[in-house]
Amino acid sequence: MLLSLGRAPLSKGDMMKISATIIDGTATLTVTTVSNSSNLQVSDAEHLADDLEQFLTDPDAEAIDRHYRVVPRDLGISIQTTQGRFLVPWRQIMTAVNGLRG
Repeated sequence: MLLSLGRAPLSKGDMMKISATIIDGTATLTVTTVSNSSNLQVSDAEHLADDLEQFLTDPDAEAIDRHYRVVPRDLGISIQTTQGRFLVPWRQIMTAVNGLRG
C-alpha cells in the first residue's frame, strides 16, 4: 500500500496507508490515516528491508536488535527506535519492503 502524500485523499476502504523510503542509510516510515500523518526515522537502516521480509517467511523469528529493534506482534511488525515506534500491519509489510528497496 502506498502513501498518498499530497495526492488523492484516502478512500473509506483505505483507513491507513504506509510508505517507506531510504536515503543515505536513513529510512523514513510514514503512516497516513484519514485524520493524521506520522513519520518515524530509522538510522543505519541498510538491513531494514531484509529484517522486515524475514518475518514473512518466519513470523516466529526472534526480535532483531540493531540501531533499531524489529519485533513481530499479532497485528504486524513493530519497528522501534529511540524516537518512537511504528507498527507495520502484516498485509503491508511488502509495501514497506518495496519502498525501502525502491
